[in-house]
Formats: sequence, structure tokens, C-alpha cells
Amino acid sequence: MDDDIEIISPKANNDIETVEPSSKSKKALKGTTAQAARGVLEAVPFVGEKMAGAAGLPEPKTFTERLTKRAATNLPYALGAGMTGVGAIPAAVGFVGATGLGQLAEEVGVPKSYQPVAEMVGGGLAPLTKDVSGRVLGYIQPALEELYKKGKQLGYELGPGARTSQGMKYGTGDKPEEAIRNLQKFTEEATARAGNPTKTVNADWIKNTGDELGQEVGRIFAGQTFQSSPTFLTDLNKISQEAESAFGQQGNVVKTILEKNIGGQRAGGALVSSQFAAEDLRKAIVEVNGALGNAKGNQAKILHDLKDSLENIAETNLNRIDPSKKLSELYNQWRTKYNSFATIRDLNQQAGRAGVTSAGQLNPASLLDVVTNRTGGVATRSPLYPDLAELGDILKFKDVPLAGPVKGVTQFFTESPLSKALQTGLQPRVPTRVGSKAGYIQPLAPLQRYTQSGD
Repeated sequence: MDDDIEIISPKANNDIETVEPSSKSKKALKGTTAQAARGVLEAVPFVGEKMAGAAGLPEPKTFTERLTKRAATNLPYALGAGMTGVGAIPAAVGFVGATGLGQLAEEVGVPKSYQPVAEMVGGGLAPLTKDVSGRVLGYIQPALEELYKKGKQLGYELGPGARTSQGMKYGTGDKPEEAIRNLQKFTEEATARAGNPTKTVNADWIKNTGDELGQEVGRIFAGQTFQSSPTFLTDLNKISQEAESAFGQQGNVVKTILEKNIGGQRAGGALVSSQFAAEDLRKAIVEVNGALGNAKGNQAKILHDLKDSLENIAETNLNRIDPSKKLSELYNQWRTKYNSFATIRDLNQQAGRAGVTSAGQLNPASLLDVVTNRTGGVATRSPLYPDLAELGDILKFKDVPLAGPVKGVTQFFTESPLSKALQTGLQPRVPTRVGSKAGYIQPLAPLQRYTQSGD
């Protein structure tokens, strides 16, 4: 009986445990891989199917293989749409829709030549999703995205919503305290350019800063006599003529400012005297800055041109009086500070919270509006524009609802990290000349392919 007992060695056990994959599994894996390759080739418009046939790749036979091939064919178009303006999530929705409806049409027996219609319907979900999400959450605009990046580099606390013009929820900071810090930082930088940095602008700051700047320029201009130049007189005559058209002869602000302050004689001669007191020129500069607060459009541009001409002749005369240019350097510092001060003063005079919040912080969006208006639409002429007022479309002031448990809970969830991440992913980019058609690339490409294949 002992002879009938079979002894199995460890080696035999190992042989028994080592099981090779079944031929069926190998075949299935090989089939889906081949269909993925075939689908990628068929994505090439017009000649894709011929290329796949020439490569010896078989036609799909099972549902899995057919779905794999269709997904591989649509994927390059979905990736192209996602990178050229549609957005990642809308492009993914279009990919799933085109693949799913196209495959459904094939499975229920729709002829091959009509299957692209189903793909177009499914792929149309991409532009639809883009349009809906853009209207709800806003589009990512390249120019604003650049400002967003600059704002981050300048130290402002910005959330992802700051990249859009619509649906701007996080422009001044993700949290209320971040919004407050942003406004304080913005206010301190703006007032520093006026020579008197503060986190709170109020009537006292306006009065004290104005007095200090008046004393400062008074010391520079004290007892000086300035001379006109041919270029200066030519510029003023040209500006005065433009002002007659813009303001009307009876309301020519340019003529009034010059005649009132520096003895201008319009009839039969020069607009200003050949010599005049520097103090009179200073008064004219102050008055034209005041007039800019109420001017609009072309009127503001003409007054800003006058301001520049008056400031330039002052610099020319100070260089003549002091060749070392120390006086002109002090004057140019004052010039920057006073222009910044006058702009903040105009902002502070706006009604309600439009210009300055109840806590005394400047409203960045309103500052950009004032800067743009005072310069006649050429905001870069203002010393408050670079790295400051230009951020007005990003650093938007918002009222934070704090009262009531419902509002508090709603605000918490709408500004949660998950909510912001979804918003960032869903927001499509503004269409570019190429990207404007990106939403339709995916559904149209299969139609072109089938139309040209002769099937």
C-alpha cells in the first residue's frame, strides 16, 4: 500500500501554484490594445481608417473593443479642445457625451454614416457646459489672469476667483480678514505715493497732506521768476484752441485758469506773459488739478495736457535756475506726490462707499475709474496706475455678510476649498481666435472623417 502513496516535492507544489494567464485574458488584452491604437490612427481626418488598415489593426468585434476604439478616436479632439479655450471639465464632458452617444447609436444599429450625428449631439455638451459655467462662474480672461499673477507677486492675498470678471467672489481675499488686509495694504501704498502713508484716509488726512504738500512746493518756488519759452507758448495756444471746442468759448477752463493765475492775455498776443512769478504757476497747477476732478472724456484729456505743460515749464525753469538739478529733483518728487494726492482727494469725495469704505480704505476699482477719468482715458499717465490702480479689476471691494446663521453657513460652504477648486476647474477661458472654435472641434472631426472615408 505504501507503494501507492504519491509524494509531492516542494518543486512540484511550486509548479502547481504557478498559473499562466488564460489565453482568453491575453486575447482580450491584446484586442483592446489594438483597438486603442486603431482609434488613435482613425482620429487622423480623412486618411485615418486607411492608415489603420495598412497597419494591420483589426476591426473591433466586442462591445469593449468598439468602445475602446471610439474613445481613443475622440480623445485627441477632447484634449485639443481642453487646451485651446474650452476648459478641462467642459472638454471632458464633451468627450464623454460624444463617445457615449456615438457608441449607443452603434449598439442599437444606427448605420455608420449616421453615427457622427449622435457624436455631434453628445459633443455639443462641451460648448453648452462652457457657456453655462461661463455665465454662472465667469470666464478666465488672459489679461485679468496676468493681473492676478502680478497681484500675488506684489503680496496681495488673492483667491482663484480673482482671475475672472464674472463671478468674482474672491477678488479681495478668500476670507474677510484677508480682504481687509488687502485693502489696508492698497491704501497704504497709494497714500505713500502721496508722501504720507496711512491705512485710513479721512478728512484729516486730506487736510494735513494738502497742507504739507503746499508748504513743500512753496519752499521750492519761493521768490523765483519763471520765463516762458516758444515751445511752451505754442503748446498753450494749441491747448486753448482745443479747449474752446471742448468747453465752449464761454466756459474755456484753460483760458480762465491761465488768465486768473499767470496773467494770460488772449487778445492779440501771447497766452501768458514772457515772465511770471513761480508762485502764480504753482496756483495754476493746483487749480488745473482741481478742475480735473469734474472733467470728463476729451475735456479731462485737454486739462491733463495743460497740467503736463505747466509742470514741464516749471521743471525747465528750475533747471535753468539751478544747473545742479537739485531743485528740479525736489520738484519732480513733489509733482508725483501732488498728482497722487489730488487723485485720492477726488476719490474721497465720491458719495457713499464708492471711493472710500466706511473704515477709511480706498476702493481699488473706484481708484482705477478715477485715474482713468482724470487722464482722459490714458491711465498710464497717472503715478498711481502702475502696480496699484491697474489692480482695480482684481482687488474688487465686497461686502461680507456676517449676520445670521444661514448666511454664515452659506458663505462658509460657497467659499470652502472644495467650492473654490470646483470653480477654478469649471471656469472656461475666454475664446481666442483659435479657441473660439475649440468647443466644436470634437464633434465635427468625426463627421469630416466619416464623410471623406467613402463609407
